[in-house]
Amino acid sequence: MSRMLKVLLLTCVAAASVAAAAPKKNAEVEKAVKSELLKRMFTTKILVGSYIPCPPTVNTAGRTDAIKPVDTELALDGSVQYLARANCFYPTTPGVIDLGVFFDASRFYVSGPFADEIPSGSSVWVRSVDFREDRVELNVVPSNNASYGRSGKIKYMLGADYRTWPAEKLMEVIASGIVIPAYEKLVHVKWEFEQLQASLHDLESKYNSSGGDLHAKLVNAIAMRDVLQSLQKNRAEFASLGKSDPQAGAYSERLNALASEISKLSDDVRKERITSLRGQLQAQLQEISQVQSQLRQKAPATLAEWQQRTNLLVNYSTLLYGRQKLLGELKNENEMPSAEDYKFVDDSLAEIATLQKSLEHGQQTLELADLTSQYSQLTRKRAQMLDAYSRAFATPKERSALQDLVNVLGQMATNRDRAATLGDKAAPAQLVKCKAEQEKYRKK
Repeated sequence: MSRMLKVLLLTCVAAASVAAAAPKKNAEVEKAVKSELLKRMFTTKILVGSYIPCPPTVNTAGRTDAIKPVDTELALDGSVQYLARANCFYPTTPGVIDLGVFFDASRFYVSGPFADEIPSGSSVWVRSVDFREDRVELNVVPSNNASYGRSGKIKYMLGADYRTWPAEKLMEVIASGIVIPAYEKLVHVKWEFEQLQASLHDLESKYNSSGGDLHAKLVNAIAMRDVLQSLQKNRAEFASLGKSDPQAGAYSERLNALASEISKLSDDVRKERITSLRGQLQAQLQEISQVQSQLRQKAPATLAEWQQRTNLLVNYSTLLYGRQKLLGELKNENEMPSAEDYKFVDDSLAEIATLQKSLEHGQQTLELADLTSQYSQLTRKRAQMLDAYSRAFATPKERSALQDLVNVLGQMATNRDRAATLGDKAAPAQLVKCKAEQEKYRKK
């Protein structure tokens, strides 16, 4: 056998192997897809190019009406690019596109501007569907009567293995370029199903890792129940689209099992909550007892002690109102507090009212005594300032000594004014005297 013949045979075998490896056409799938698309109206999701002006060449010099067809290529990742096909031609009749004067030109990708296009959101008529080696091509026009102008070709770049796809998968991809209501809904249902599945998996992981935290376990169990109910609804919608899921019944079984678990967990969490409430109430009794013991000691003898007693009374009130809240929460758990519990709070609140009145009266008494003591000190200081003023008379220190005396008399007037407000009977007359003397020395 000659060398040339061997090479020819090897070439033929290789070509035959490649041909055998390439996926064959699936006539049944192609027929199903065409029946869904051909001679029907759809809405575009992407801009579909129609024509661009031909690039300036020797053949188009001086011409402004040369145009070049554009193919819109849509990849699986959703990216779009526009391929200017080979060959330019002139419209022989203005406004009507036909072959006219025809000549070759190179292929290249463009981004615009387009001489004509079909915008996204436009209604289009699918004139033809062609199945190529690595793509599916849809020829679309604005209406079933259009034969020229604003036509467009959408090329779905799918790869050679697309011929092995079922019709459903192929239609889902085609729906990325045009609106196909039935497939839009199917895509959404599938997407939602995937999201719910992922959420369920995450919740199951949290539920299993909750350990002895009954509250966290219950929260995750309730969230799982909600997701399972959504999955049930999703599978029902999936079935309404003519699809079936053999695992759909499993969600009902899991819901039934989860319902029992949620019931048990709810009961355990409730018991845990009641135990905690009773523990808080018991611990609170010790705090209340300590405050009561301090409040029932001898009456405050100074304003500082009065302030401490007032702070204790505020703390006492806070503890009692907190106890009321805890008793209310216990009641909400259908665990009725005892009559003694309520009586203890009522008696304690009554005690607070009595102590409050006593403190108010004691505070006035203490403040009045403090004012009286201060007035005595200021009276002595007045005498000292008056003596100092007398000694400084007609000297450089006279003015400052007089100012010191006026200041002390002002403090005495303020003191007597507050004492009069608190009911000191002698204070009004003392106030008048202080003011008169202050005015006398101020004039000097």
